[in-house]
Amino acid sequence: MTITRVVFTALLLPAFSLAACTSVDSHKLAAPSAVHSAPPHEGSCSASNLGVTAVTAGATPDLLDRQSREISERKIRWVRLTIEWPIVNQEFGTFDWTSTDNLVNSFHDRGTEILGVATWAPTWAVPPQNQLVKHPAPADPARFAEFVSIATKRYQNRIRTWEIWNEPNIGIAFGPGVNVNLYAAMLIRSYAAIKAIDPNIVVVSGATAPTVDNGYDLSPASFFEQLYREGAGHSFDAIAMHPYSDHGFLSRYFGEGSSANAIAQVRMTMVRNGDAKKKIWFTEFGATTGGPRALSEPDQAAFLVDGINYLKALPFCGGIFVFDYRDVETGSPVADFNYGLVRSDFTPKESLAAVLGTL
Repeated sequence: MTITRVVFTALLLPAFSLAACTSVDSHKLAAPSAVHSAPPHEGSCSASNLGVTAVTAGATPDLLDRQSREISERKIRWVRLTIEWPIVNQEFGTFDWTSTDNLVNSFHDRGTEILGVATWAPTWAVPPQNQLVKHPAPADPARFAEFVSIATKRYQNRIRTWEIWNEPNIGIAFGPGVNVNLYAAMLIRSYAAIKAIDPNIVVVSGATAPTVDNGYDLSPASFFEQLYREGAGHSFDAIAMHPYSDHGFLSRYFGEGSSANAIAQVRMTMVRNGDAKKKIWFTEFGATTGGPRALSEPDQAAFLVDGINYLKALPFCGGIFVFDYRDVETGSPVADFNYGLVRSDFTPKESLAAVLGTL
């Protein structure tokens, strides 16, 4: 999902504010016809492979402290954090790690494993004609890889798993339109940079959003097939996907355009290209309780348990991250602001206990 991390840095808020958050139509949910979840199965994902995102953790020091503390106390092993190039390196040649250090340290110091997502590009690193585009791709893959290298060195002992970009298969997250050749160059260079620092750090491809080929976006299977053709197959240790399900329960719909179908197609692409031993990490999965595609809170809980159990049962599951730990603004008409396991005042939804029950 292309929601931007909220940062407690006044100078950055105009460019990276909640007003800039966007909704990806392909994530919309139909209300499930029933609330019975799929039965749990034995798969390759265990409690140690389950995590959450924490979009609002960096908004204020109090929010960061509370979210990092609660996630740790609730025995959620992993958190997915965006390490945003524009926040750290807003001006060419100038780096300010303050807010990102605070974010990383708050979770790391409480023993939570971090999946770091190196993503987005500062205005100075974007082609002039694309500077007004939402989440534009960088002009030079080498510049992006340089940032990844600097971040990897800085957090070498705190972030041991990196995801390279967020949803590069859709134009709204890799503007002005998907460019697999450019992304492949970014991935290849970033992988080499990370492994040169520490070959034991895990590198995950940028997670794909659920969509179909439409001339602007690429389906997950098409995206990864082209990525292999670009020679990037040796530049990730695992593939990542965001299996949002717009047809209802993930376990119940396998039609064209569904995430279950996309997972199967991506897996076949991996096997066909000699990557049967690699895993798929599901680095965002969730359901909203607000906005035009809202589920009731009980239905959200059942939806999440069904999806987690379905993904856990896959023998190639590498990890599952629920989007999101906390609502941005409970009751907002913006669907993306209501994905939390807890409300914006930190009172738990039914989904919190339900998800913790899958650990």
